[in-house]
Amino acid sequence: MRVQYLIGNTKSSYNWSSMIVDDEQLKKMPRNIRKFYRGQNELAERYMEVDSLLDSDISHVMIRDYTSGVSSGSRRTAVPANIDEEGLAFLSTDAREEYSGIITLAIIVNFLINIFLLTGKGVIVLLTNSISVIASLVDSALDFLCTTIIWLSTSMAESRNSSIRFKYPVGRSRLEPIGVLIFSIIIIVSFLQVAVEAVQRLYSGSREPVKLGLPSFSIMSMAVVLKLFAWLWCRSINSSAVQALAQDAMSDIVFNLLSIFFPVTGYLLGFWWFDPLGALLLSIYIIYQWVETTFEHIRNLTGVTGDAVDKKVITYLCMRFADSIQKLTAVNVYHSGDRLQVEVDVVVDDRFSLRDTHDLGEALQYAIETLPMVERAYVHLDYRGDNFVGHIQR
Repeated sequence: MRVQYLIGNTKSSYNWSSMIVDDEQLKKMPRNIRKFYRGQNELAERYMEVDSLLDSDISHVMIRDYTSGVSSGSRRTAVPANIDEEGLAFLSTDAREEYSGIITLAIIVNFLINIFLLTGKGVIVLLTNSISVIASLVDSALDFLCTTIIWLSTSMAESRNSSIRFKYPVGRSRLEPIGVLIFSIIIIVSFLQVAVEAVQRLYSGSREPVKLGLPSFSIMSMAVVLKLFAWLWCRSINSSAVQALAQDAMSDIVFNLLSIFFPVTGYLLGFWWFDPLGALLLSIYIIYQWVETTFEHIRNLTGVTGDAVDKKVITYLCMRFADSIQKLTAVNVYHSGDRLQVEVDVVVDDRFSLRDTHDLGEALQYAIETLPMVERAYVHLDYRGDNFVGHIQR
């Protein structure tokens, strides 16, 4: 009875799947209209994920746990984790360890690939004097450094011992984007040096075209194949560290293809300047890519507001969570590294007891934290809608 009193009937009253426009219809639309409906499809699918979460009676189970005296530490394991939608379940310890293992495996595989490519490109540099290949060697050396930095930051972020929890009460998940940020700065500075060397060769370098022999060509081709494999795999793993490796792998695919193209084309056409020009263009390309990444992580680490779609999904979850939630007076969603911090101000009936409002608010907090993009949620309960909202701005 208490569960029904606090939660009520929270079954979805709308069929969001009816909003989804199929691919065949999208193809017939003008580009600007197609973009709108694709966004609508994404939002409807996200709402369907929330419906799947709440229709699993997750809120009812948590309130029953409170009533029966289940401890806070075991409450998460009592929640049903039978939701098939992407990430929308309380992850068990085994699931978290499996996810962590996938990230570690991806980092190790990239590490081994980078060792092989670094060795191979070192041999090519000894056989040729191509500045494009030297740029590619620098890229592989930085890949090796990138993987090392990301492995260290990921390992530190995932540490769960008690002393770490005492020193870092909210965890160290921000170490992952900080590791990516450090590497971004290193790679930008390094390729600025490569660009300077390329300019110097254009003005005062050798006038003989560089010849890229069959062994060198084979190693560079192998680099493209291995990086293509790494990109296809890493892009499917939802971790900022592994996503950085995926981005780097895609950059390497383009980089290695052009590192082959410029010296070979220059040799065939007799253009000595084609190789240093190619190295200059490659350096500009890499610098541009990583400057974007740098600014993205700086924005996230300094608390930029979250995506509008994420905010809509969180708002929808709060309003659907329980009939006793009368309104939301504030929903603040902002980055704290890769994932989001959420603050919601919820108005409930002032006739509720402290026990009831506590249980409702904490259950809502855990439900919001179930969302895969959320790091931590804070629920402020109020009895009227015209009280102060938020915090003092400093």
